[in-house]
Amino acid sequence: MYDLIRQTYEDHPYQGAVALEAGFRHDAAAHFPFAAAIPFYLRDRRVPTAPLDILDVGCGAGVTTLLLAEANPGACLVAMDLSARSVQQTVARLQTQGYTVAGHVLALEDLPQLGRQFDYINCHEVLYLLPDPGLGLQILAQALKPGGILRANLHSTHARAPMYRAQTLMALLGWMETAPTPTAYAAIRDWMVALRDDLPFKQAVWRPERAHDPDYFNNNFLFHGDKGFTVPQLFDFLNPSGLHFLGMVDRRGWDLSDWLTSPFPDRIAEFLANATPMAQLHAHDLIVGNHRLLDFWASPVPKGNAPEPEAWSEERWAHASATLNPILRVAPLAALLQKNLVTYEPLTLHSFLPQTTAATEQLGWLPQLCLRQLWSEHLPVSTLMAQVAAGLPPGSALPMAVLRQQALLPLVRRLAVFLECPGSPQTVY
Repeated sequence: MYDLIRQTYEDHPYQGAVALEAGFRHDAAAHFPFAAAIPFYLRDRRVPTAPLDILDVGCGAGVTTLLLAEANPGACLVAMDLSARSVQQTVARLQTQGYTVAGHVLALEDLPQLGRQFDYINCHEVLYLLPDPGLGLQILAQALKPGGILRANLHSTHARAPMYRAQTLMALLGWMETAPTPTAYAAIRDWMVALRDDLPFKQAVWRPERAHDPDYFNNNFLFHGDKGFTVPQLFDFLNPSGLHFLGMVDRRGWDLSDWLTSPFPDRIAEFLANATPMAQLHAHDLIVGNHRLLDFWASPVPKGNAPEPEAWSEERWAHASATLNPILRVAPLAALLQKNLVTYEPLTLHSFLPQTTAATEQLGWLPQLCLRQLWSEHLPVSTLMAQVAAGLPPGSALPMAVLRQQALLPLVRRLAVFLECPGSPQTVY
């Protein structure tokens, strides 16, 4: 099976159609899954200050490696893939963009050959191809430093079910016995065009705009080794590996309450309040089934139990400091803040942070002023709030607690701003 997978990506490296000159420096949404500062903050209520050692497992043509480089300035980057051509393209892409990466032609099972550990490992679109994803997680866990974090994902059995039917059909027709070929692509097009447009199966799997895209066929209809898993299986894989689940990367997209009409019946409200994270995610996957990837963060160190900022004492607030989420320091947001702070228009943050912010949510003037004050520097919360208060119109002073509630906490809840406090648990990286 690995020979077929390797041949597929020798012929067509994953994301190889993306031009080497293409970058993502102003795309905060694209950086979110690759920014190590976010899961470190979610776990520890602080972010690492030193440059990180980062490994990209299954780097493909280097798009993910480039995103890691852009989202983690100064990081020491290592990339690996079982396809030699993919590794070559990764090194070329990073060089073109002004970064350095050490490339290695290795399968995930050969990771111990590197003989080193990492602060952050990105394993994107790889685990579900392994004969045993649980063993893969154990290998990845051993390559993490004691305080490291892993981002990885599995395909969802439920969300991807129509495509697994398509793959079974391709096997029935004899197109899964070799690596993908142009003849196989043509056969798929013939079948999809011949099927009626109102057929649910066709609607679920066929994208006419990609009818001549080899990556679309290779990573879907003709995807050797592709398998789906459920949320309970994900947790079953994590337990023996010594890794603790930190959360889904697209945390907003896994909120089951978004799909319920309110007020909730008592039984449903009780479930949402008391069910384990695994149970809530499993229910979402069963009911909604809209996430192709079970995309998660995990670590040998569990998430801390520090109180949420809404419950902080005034003494704790007095020692707290605030930092802008570094992926938000992009020109499009700077331009919007400059305009909106003059015109008093609301800000829709969803295009920058869709993983934490609903499409309909808007930020008013005070949170935007808060973002602008943090643009260039890390500030004590007391200083930040004093600067925000100084921007209020005459006669509209607000108590400090109210000002924090209106200007700062909406940003903290959406991970637009990180709050740190000397009392937060500290991890040695």
